[in-house]
Amino acid sequence: MKQRFFPLAVSYWIVIIVTAHFFSQPGYQWTENTISELASQGHTYKWIMQAGIIGFGGLIMLAAGQALFKSKKILSPTLLVAFYGLAIFLAGIYCEAPIDPSIPYSVTEAKLHSLFATIGGISLSMAILWRMLISQNGRERIVHLVFLIAVIGFSALFGLAENGAIDVGRGVIQRLLYLSGFAWLVYQER
Repeated sequence: MKQRFFPLAVSYWIVIIVTAHFFSQPGYQWTENTISELASQGHTYKWIMQAGIIGFGGLIMLAAGQALFKSKKILSPTLLVAFYGLAIFLAGIYCEAPIDPSIPYSVTEAKLHSLFATIGGISLSMAILWRMLISQNGRERIVHLVFLIAVIGFSALFGLAENGAIDVGRGVIQRLLYLSGFAWLVYQER
């Protein structure tokens, strides 16, 4: 029986996200606030989401390492997936700024969280692109292209919502971004 570590990592992450919502801080709205804000500085139950982010990153690194070991090819899109896992793991160590602006926080820590999350997104996008470019048939290329467009498109929308250029909830867009990335992680392991 084939072990499927990427679906395990995605399932773990989803369970933690749902659980963390039950312990969200006052004022948290899933349509407006990000998943990272469930682990924001100063939040009593930030450890739940922090464990989720770190655990997800660790499981992705484990899954990618296992896939690289089995394939005996170090230079493959899976290497970028491993970097994605590492970046997410590191993003989990550093927490987002609190949603309550009156709570003091470390700007450096919030910036490090954002930096590692961005590196993770770039790594995942590059892995999808690489997988698309090396696909042997046209159908596979199209499927990977659709995932790439979804990830980049939702990332761009998130940036526009973050900067107030569009009036759409950041929380909704980020969850769609995660959904497209999760779907690709599961799809590419099959």
